[in-house]
Amino acid sequence: MIHFLPESFEPASTTPIDESIERLECIRTALSVAAQVGGIEAAAPATPEQWGVLSPARQRMIEARSIESAQGAAAGLEMLAAQRAAGTSANPQSIAHFADLLRAELNGLNRMFSL
Repeated sequence: MIHFLPESFEPASTTPIDESIERLECIRTALSVAAQVGGIEAAAPATPEQWGVLSPARQRMIEARSIESAQGAAAGLEMLAAQRAAGTSANPQSIAHFADLLRAELNGLNRMFSL
């Protein structure tokens, strides 16, 4: 009889800031999807190359805001997917507004990182 030992799994050590940066990328992806669906430009604000040293308080603030922003982006994408599944299309103005909100959130998060 062959016995297989499970491979040890050690989760990658990530910091809250690493997770916040990943959420920024998720918001960028949401913006790209909204742009494709709405036929609008997907220009996302650039992420700063270098961020200053972040205090623990700023890290918590960025983490909380990035979670909220990512959840809002996910909710918007779910709405677009539900409408598509139902055979209807979203109002182009609402998609453009959703994209504008995503851009504003990305700008706000980028500012928080670079303060």
